[in-house]
Amino acid sequence: MPLTIRVIKIISCIHIVTHLCRVQLRLSFILLLFSCGAFAQTKTNINRLQFWGGYISSVRIHSKLSLWNDAHYVPQSFFIGRHGLSVHLNEQMTFTSGYAWLFLATPFSDKLMRAEHRPWSQLVFNFPIGQKYQVHHRIRYDARFRQNISQEAVVPGYGFNHRVRFMTSIRRPLKGITLGKKIPFISLANEVLLNFGKKVFTNHLDQNRTWLMVGYEINNVTFPSGNYSGSKKL
Repeated sequence: MPLTIRVIKIISCIHIVTHLCRVQLRLSFILLLFSCGAFAQTKTNINRLQFWGGYISSVRIHSKLSLWNDAHYVPQSFFIGRHGLSVHLNEQMTFTSGYAWLFLATPFSDKLMRAEHRPWSQLVFNFPIGQKYQVHHRIRYDARFRQNISQEAVVPGYGFNHRVRFMTSIRRPLKGITLGKKIPFISLANEVLLNFGKKVFTNHLDQNRTWLMVGYEINNVTFPSGNYSGSKKL
């Protein structure tokens, strides 16, 4: 590929990524102002730095289809197993939909004792910047059916609310100049999580997560682990 064309592609990718990051930053700022405004007096903000361990796999079953499986564990916060079917719309865009099951901590206990069922969908955009960097922008929807809690106890029945999530991450190899299989990488990401539904009155801005992780890909399986800082509204 001629150098001029390569430079143009890199500049175009940087422009797209910059625009997406600005959109997410503006959204985060707007949601933060909204959450801290009219309902500020009824909220408690909790900040935590926690370990995050995970497993992600995507196995091709067709040129346009993949089976998605992932699992994540954050001590004293949650465990999730998530499964789905991915449709590869093109080289840079993938749509996935499926089902997830979780065990959550509660406001009164760090034990993972609250069950959740979660149908979900997501749209992921991937933008390479040269050979060394990969930017991911993800929009995800969660339909959350969480077990009810009352007077510091988990009780029968489930409550429901919607949640949308906006994430931007950048990944680069720790060895060599190209991302790929059996090459360790480092990833920096930020995600805004927004609640809505009939029973959501004051907690529209659910969380803002930032994490720094290292990972390793073997065949179609990725193992990320690291620390994340989460700001959660109660």
